[in-house]
Amino acid sequence: MRTDGGVRQRGLVDRRIAFADTERVADYVFPFIDRRWRVTFLVADLGIGLPMVLDGPFRTDRFRLRTVLPISALRRIESVPLAELNQLVHYDPWWVFRNVSSVDRAWVQAVFSTNLAVPFRHGGRKHTIRDLVFSTDVNYLEAIEAKVGLFHTVTFRPGEVDLLALRRKA
Repeated sequence: MRTDGGVRQRGLVDRRIAFADTERVADYVFPFIDRRWRVTFLVADLGIGLPMVLDGPFRTDRFRLRTVLPISALRRIESVPLAELNQLVHYDPWWVFRNVSSVDRAWVQAVFSTNLAVPFRHGGRKHTIRDLVFSTDVNYLEAIEAKVGLFHTVTFRPGEVDLLALRRKA
């Protein structure tokens, strides 16, 4: 889950979440990030129904994402207002949300529009995101690793790109 001191989005797969009162395996965990590169909440797929929202604070150890909150603090993904969701981004290279059922379709469509797993143009060149690197406490995004062409990679840091401009165009 950690590389170079940070937590990578691709490492937030099949990880345990230690709540204050129990521990669960999350198939996927998606941090949702605002324009200031801060994580506002996580969406976790615990494999027991709907993806659920988990608010911070968080911390990580070698194999777990930990929170001081009990599992009852999880809330339905529809609890996030669509207007708030419109101001966020996330990175889901597997497009997990396309298989979500029993969730209001307007919410699912709004999530699709926040996904950064689409090519974008910056500096006149086409880029594809390879991974996101978060702080070890998963409270903010430290870097975006993108691929330019077949072999060249670049790293974007806060202030170098506008996150909301990288989102999927409707």
